[in-house]
Amino acid sequence: MNPEALRLAAELGGSLLSAPGGGSLVLVERIQAHGLPQALVLGRTAEDLREPLEAADAVQARGLPLNLLGLVPAPGSDLAAALDLHHRRLGALVCALDAGLPWLDGKPMLVRRLPGRIARGLPVALEKAPMGPLEKAELKGFLADWDKDRRKMTFRRPEWREAPDHEQHGGFETDLWPGVPLPEGAELRVPPLVLPEATALTNALRTALRAATGQPVPFLPLPGDPAPLHALRALTPEATAFRGPARAWELAFEGLSRLPAPPHFCARC
Repeated sequence: MNPEALRLAAELGGSLLSAPGGGSLVLVERIQAHGLPQALVLGRTAEDLREPLEAADAVQARGLPLNLLGLVPAPGSDLAAALDLHHRRLGALVCALDAGLPWLDGKPMLVRRLPGRIARGLPVALEKAPMGPLEKAELKGFLADWDKDRRKMTFRRPEWREAPDHEQHGGFETDLWPGVPLPEGAELRVPPLVLPEATALTNALRTALRAATGQPVPFLPLPGDPAPLHALRALTPEATAFRGPARAWELAFEGLSRLPAPPHFCARC
């Protein structure tokens, strides 16, 4: 058994689910009653789950009819394969939320799209990622301390960097934003991702974050890893990124409890 997985399970008060290839998922459950609608929150680290779990305890103490599943993959685990293996164990989900992505510049926001990752033996010029004038202006206002070159390098035409195994095998990698063609000879390692905006789920999350922070909450592109969200979206199309203080999670859970729930299924039924 992976010592790091055991440590995570002990730290969070959760149980271990085995993953293909020897990895593990730490599962932390806040169950009000069998058959209630349930949400899943994925943390990329144990710290990512602290505020969602605190909020779940608070709203469930007030009788909110919503179950919560918290997940953290142990280092080196294949998240997509593990979720596929334990699909029935996790059961039907109102939504799945990735709590491990940061905010841009530390300010409240929701994620509109994420870049994929590509690899190639040698760098080549990339086409500039498409971006409309309204979004350009929104990013410029939101990231007031960023200069034009930094915004361009981050969101429009990222630079190539040495691959993690460059010393042994050579090669380079970079981000690939949605709408940018894959260069000839490049390998697509993680596809880019565009997330939905005008849905009942995103409306509930945006309302919660606005009320908790008292600040505007724009939808913006974020230079983060979309692989965990791809894995969550194989469980449910109602999957997106969300983070915030405990109060934002409480309000979000209240909003989620009012959303239509999918037909119930689980390993016990």
